[in-house]
Amino acid sequence: MKRKAALWTSLVLALAMLFALTGCSSFGSIKKAYENAGYTESESVQEYQDRIVAAFGEEYEDYENSCTVHLFSKKEGLFDSGVALILEFHSTKKLEEATQNSATFKGIYEDAQKSDYVKENCVLLFALGSDAASTFINA
Repeated sequence: MKRKAALWTSLVLALAMLFALTGCSSFGSIKKAYENAGYTESESVQEYQDRIVAAFGEEYEDYENSCTVHLFSKKEGLFDSGVALILEFHSTKKLEEATQNSATFKGIYEDAQKSDYVKENCVLLFALGSDAASTFINA
């Protein structure tokens, strides 16, 4: 009986740890906020991901294993259009490594933090439009 209780306790703890570790990404809520605001995610940005992330600087070599680039756009008229470019790092640890390994990204990251353009493992790199930045901040 004690072995079954210990097994169940171990199983519950393992599941709790799994849920705690997977809850580190805020991209799901950010994506939902942009979709609710009328934005659509562009699939074509994946072609340019290497070039965008390589702009961090040559000193940051492991970028392809660290983050994914997402581009949201909205076209509802001349004044309601918007664009948001977001870097989703695979973990907060990868985000920290990027700031340590690239002086270029470190400057971008520090400026983004001052403007609330950082949410856990996501960084708003570029926002153009009336609500592109506020959608990210309020997500």
